[in-house]
Amino acid sequence: MNTIARLEVFPVGLPVTRGFRFSSGSAGATGDKAWIVLVKLTDSAGRVGWGEGRPMRQWHYETIETAVTTLREYLAPAVLGCEVWDRAGLHRRMHSAIGRGPSTGQPVAKAALDLAVHDLCAKIAGVPLRALLGGSSAPCELALSWTCTAHTEEEAVKDVEDGLAAGFQHFNFKAAVTPETDLAVARTIAQRAPAGAFLWADCNQGLKPQDALHLAEALFGLGVGLLEQPFAADQMHLMERLRSRTSIPLAVDESCVSAGDFFAYARAGLVDYLVLKPTRSGGIWPTQLQVGVAQSAGLSSIVSGLTDGLLTKMATSQVAAAAGVTRPMALNGSQFLDESALYPQKSRHEHHASVHLSDTPGIGVEPDEAAVRALGK
Repeated sequence: MNTIARLEVFPVGLPVTRGFRFSSGSAGATGDKAWIVLVKLTDSAGRVGWGEGRPMRQWHYETIETAVTTLREYLAPAVLGCEVWDRAGLHRRMHSAIGRGPSTGQPVAKAALDLAVHDLCAKIAGVPLRALLGGSSAPCELALSWTCTAHTEEEAVKDVEDGLAAGFQHFNFKAAVTPETDLAVARTIAQRAPAGAFLWADCNQGLKPQDALHLAEALFGLGVGLLEQPFAADQMHLMERLRSRTSIPLAVDESCVSAGDFFAYARAGLVDYLVLKPTRSGGIWPTQLQVGVAQSAGLSSIVSGLTDGLLTKMATSQVAAAAGVTRPMALNGSQFLDESALYPQKSRHEHHASVHLSDTPGIGVEPDEAAVRALGK
C-alpha cells in the first residue's frame, strides 16, 4: 500500500510584472512579490507529486503565513501515513485537523496538498490527470480569456489591443471598482472584442444593491454573457432579488467554496454557471463534487483562478477538460506574474492564448526544484 511519507512546504515569492485592482483589494503592484505555496509530496515508494496554492488576503482570509503554518503544523501531521489513493480519506483527515466555519476551513492550504496527491496518483497510474478524473487522455487545448483591468475608456482601449495582440479572442473584466466608469469600460471592451467573443464581468462582491439592476441590464444589452459575484458572499437574499429582475446569466465565486455552498445556490435557481476554481474549494476532490452538483442541476461551468502559478493553471485545466468545459478560462497568472525561474519551459504548455495539455502523466508540469529551494523562504 502506497502511503504519504513526507510533505515539504515552500513559500515562494514571484515577481509581479503588472498589478491590478478588484473591488475588495489588489492582486499586487508592479515590482511586488506574489506569494504562492508549493507542496512536494513523497510517497512510501519514493515517488513525488507537486501541488500549489496562492493565498490572496484581500480576496479571501488566507495569507501566505497561515497557509504555510496550516500545512506544516496541522495538515502534514494529519495526513502522513494516509493511503495515497484514499482521497476521500485525505479530506476527512484534513477536515479533522482544520475544521469548517460557515464553509471549508483554510481551502487554499488544503488545495495545495490535494493537488499534490492528485498529481502523484495520476503519475502512478501513468495517465494525465484528466484521464484519472474520467476524461480523455488525448492531447487537447483549452482557450483562455484575457483579463481586462482597465477602469477608464482610454485604458480599456489599450487593454483590449494588448489582448488581441497576444492572440486572445475572449475577455473578462473587473467591475465595481470604479462604478462610475463600469459601463463605459464595458462598452469599450464590447465594441473592440471580436465577433463571438465571450465577455464576462466579475464584481468580486462589490456591487451596491441600488446599482446592481441598472448595471446588470445595461451589461446584458452590451452582450456581456455573465455577471459574477455581484454581492457580498453572505448576502444570498440580494442574489434572489436580482435574479427575479434581470436577464443576464449569473454566477457566484466567493460564495461558493464547498459543494454544499454551490448546492444552495443551484437549488434556489440563482446561478447559471459553476465557477470552477480548485484553489478556492479545497482542491480537486471537492471541486469534482461541485461539478457533479452542477451537472445534476443542468448547469455549465466556467473557469477562473486567483492569478495563480502555472502548476495550478495546469491542474485546473485538467479538471476543466475532464468536466467538458467549453467556455474560455480566466486563468490569468501569465499576464501578471514572472514564473520563468520556476518554469523555464512554460511556453510549451501555454501559448497562442491557450493551455496545451499533453499526454504526460500527472498534472503535466513540475517546478524546477532547485529554483523552488532557492526562491523559498
